[in-house]
Amino acid sequence: MDKFTTRREFMKGLYASTLLGGVLPQILLTPDLISDNENQNPETGNKLNPLSFVVDVKSKRNIIKNLTPDISIIKQMMNAGITSLTGTLTPEKAWSSLFSQEERIGIKINGLGSDTLIGNYQICWAIVDALKDIGVPENNIIVWDQYQHHLLSSGFRLNTSFKGVRIYATDRGGGPEALDSGSSLKEYDSGYGAVRISKILTEEVDSLINLCLLKDHGLAGVSIALKNISHGVISHPDNFHDGSCDPFIGALNAIPEIKGKIRLHICNAVLGLFDKGPMPNKRFLWDYNGILFSRDPVAMDTIGMNIIEKKRQEKNLPSLFNRATVPIHIETAAKFGLGVHDTNLIHHKSILI
Repeated sequence: MDKFTTRREFMKGLYASTLLGGVLPQILLTPDLISDNENQNPETGNKLNPLSFVVDVKSKRNIIKNLTPDISIIKQMMNAGITSLTGTLTPEKAWSSLFSQEERIGIKINGLGSDTLIGNYQICWAIVDALKDIGVPENNIIVWDQYQHHLLSSGFRLNTSFKGVRIYATDRGGGPEALDSGSSLKEYDSGYGAVRISKILTEEVDSLINLCLLKDHGLAGVSIALKNISHGVISHPDNFHDGSCDPFIGALNAIPEIKGKIRLHICNAVLGLFDKGPMPNKRFLWDYNGILFSRDPVAMDTIGMNIIEKKRQEKNLPSLFNRATVPIHIETAAKFGLGVHDTNLIHHKSILI
């Protein structure tokens, strides 16, 4: 039996014991059980665990200038975040440790309200430039979302040609009723009903970058990494909103055909939304001035939820857990084996540049 098989079996058993016992053993923090990549902190030489590591990069300078995020600052933040997350010395080594030149790579944005929660456009192109720098052809990159009008309102121009970065949506402009035609013919079992998944994810990309937002959500409590996937890649998301969207968010993210393609989560936290989401009201926005990076959507959502909770406390608003709908889906997602929810087991690293 080779060492990779041994590791997969080890992690399978580890998650099984977590689900049964509810406690994640300390050994999960040992990254050499997970990856042979250059997964080491260049500052300390210590190995890092990508499954429970969240890098929180903030800028000393205002990212937004003349109502537009400064792409040069964004790129500096991206470089700092991705090298820290992967434990590499250069951005090229960092991106190469996650993606290969031959892959078709999707960047799934959350375009709902991103014309107000600005930054998706600049972060996307910083990602594209980084992938091009490691030799990924432009046409192998697809920037996409569920609805075409979300892409357009985020500042993107559609491109379905054989030249340049491809940009299009599951619905191809047809709205909710067109999600079926843009989704797989095959139905996938979520455990709570069969779903059809966007063809972009099932057929047109080999790996996925989840570019999410930092925001409050009136039904799910918060909408960060997990919900951008669960309700953003299937044809009938409205069927999965009951009970604070729980356990549906975790169950949908755990579908192997979805989970298996997601390689990286990046949260656009240039602006955050602390109340009355998901559609942003400018009264409830604040300059978080940051970007978060993780390979663990549960850890990212846990940290993001705590950031929103802290802001709500500053504004003398009720706790996220003292409302009719609460973000219990994050803990449930951990029980599905999607990541780490216990903050004691999450390495939350803050970087100020």
